[in-house]
Amino acid sequence: MIIRSIHKKPHASGRFERLVREFSKNIITVGRGADSDIILEGARVAPSHARFVLDGNGLLVHDLGSLAGVRVNNRRVSTAQLKDGDTVTLGDIEVSVSLSDNLVELTLEAVPQAAVDLDERVRNDLRQFQVEAHVPSMRVILLTLAAVTLLACGVYPLVSKRFVSWNSGPISNAHKLIAYDCKKCHAEPFVRVRDQECLQCHKMTEHSQSLASFTKQHPELEMRCGACHMEHNGDHGLRLKDADFCVSCHATMPALKSDSAILAVRHFEDHPQFRITVKDAAGKTERVSLDDTAKAVDHAQIKLNHAVHLRAGLRGPQGPTTLTCQSCHEFDSDFKRLRKVSFDKHCRDCHTLGFDERLPDAQVPHGDAEAVYPALFTEYSKLLATALPSAGGELSARRFPSGEVPNGPERPLNVAAVERSARGAETQLFTKTACFLCHSYDQKDPAQQTPNNSHYTIKQPNVPDNWLPAAHFSHGAHEEFSCESCHEKTRNSTETRDVLLPGIKLCRDCHQQGASPGYVESGCGECHSYHDSIGFPDEKKHNIAGYLRGLTR
Repeated sequence: MIIRSIHKKPHASGRFERLVREFSKNIITVGRGADSDIILEGARVAPSHARFVLDGNGLLVHDLGSLAGVRVNNRRVSTAQLKDGDTVTLGDIEVSVSLSDNLVELTLEAVPQAAVDLDERVRNDLRQFQVEAHVPSMRVILLTLAAVTLLACGVYPLVSKRFVSWNSGPISNAHKLIAYDCKKCHAEPFVRVRDQECLQCHKMTEHSQSLASFTKQHPELEMRCGACHMEHNGDHGLRLKDADFCVSCHATMPALKSDSAILAVRHFEDHPQFRITVKDAAGKTERVSLDDTAKAVDHAQIKLNHAVHLRAGLRGPQGPTTLTCQSCHEFDSDFKRLRKVSFDKHCRDCHTLGFDERLPDAQVPHGDAEAVYPALFTEYSKLLATALPSAGGELSARRFPSGEVPNGPERPLNVAAVERSARGAETQLFTKTACFLCHSYDQKDPAQQTPNNSHYTIKQPNVPDNWLPAAHFSHGAHEEFSCESCHEKTRNSTETRDVLLPGIKLCRDCHQQGASPGYVESGCGECHSYHDSIGFPDEKKHNIAGYLRGLTR
């Protein structure tokens, strides 16, 4: 059997050139590759495109995995038996099949470009590999999904009265109490939560009192509670941590609010020096920068020399001792703040309030100047009541043992002698010894002095509880560092007026606004809070039993 391949190529003159090849075998390969029996020049022909096989069943054509495929009479096939007069399309080559008793004639002709839209044919070929050719259209799928969503999220919640599916995410623990009462926050459908819904339960604190007027002045900022507190994000969204929310206003605060005392801050590196709250001797409060050394002084009315107290080998009640910072400054139960220094706990062991060697166990009370003279009068009355008069009429210092009484007739108490001794001890305590060592005093005017009251007053110490009331700081979070790492001037401080707080530069050495290996990421919320803590009003509090009944409905 002879297979005759006839190439018909168009000529410039309009005629066709014929190239005839004959094969005396029953299998031939057609493609663009050099190892094909018939080499085609079509752009859409694969290197090994198809195989023609002549066997006892007739002439077959096989697709060898080409991208353009094999089409018989314009129908794509992988294997097909050919008949006389069939047309086989291989890419952009058409093959006409002619069969006779002893001859197979294949006429190969390139399809003229003008007669074929290659892009359209490629699209038709690729469509066989597209999902939408085998599944419903995207419009049908979307309509089906929309119907299912409407039933699941719209109809079902309304029928079942369970609106959990309407939540955009988990609600925070702070609002779990009203988790099933959506109208508490969403008062109007399809309207975002307004400030007035928040204020039904929450009261604005001093820091945010000016929010209403500020919002009216700058509506473009869209300042509202929900701009910073984003519910339905669990506990991650309700408490603001992202510094960008703060910086969006504070970076240009003087321009936004001309009468604002708040400085412009863009990031921690741009933060101004810390400002402490100083109260002068007259009681006037002022915020002062730590860089202003003339004003940043401690006006506490107490005498404290850190250098002396931290000296090694101090004389203590049990012998030489060395104090540390923790000897006086102890953590409170919350492990964040420091307890106030207490005289009875931290000072009395070394600084006694004794006043007479004849009364080694007697001390005047601490904390109330008016109680000093009555205590002295009482102690001297007991002392002089048991003492013998000397030859000159003055009381002797000898005391009788317990249970022993002096010989002779009972004698009256010498009140004038008691008063002289008490007033003398009082003067010593306030002006030279115990009280004088730590406190400043004033002597009362003669018109204010009475026989039964103290003649001296102590100036209130007024030791600041918080130097930075506009920020919050946790000593417990910094416990792994020594106190003197931050308060580095303490050991050499000899005056109370010294403010020993570290400046902002030291904080920047460890804290950065952006995350960096080895540094603590610190946004605005690390040290500042917009809302101060306020107790929940009694009229808005819930009843536990009623709340639990609501959960079971």
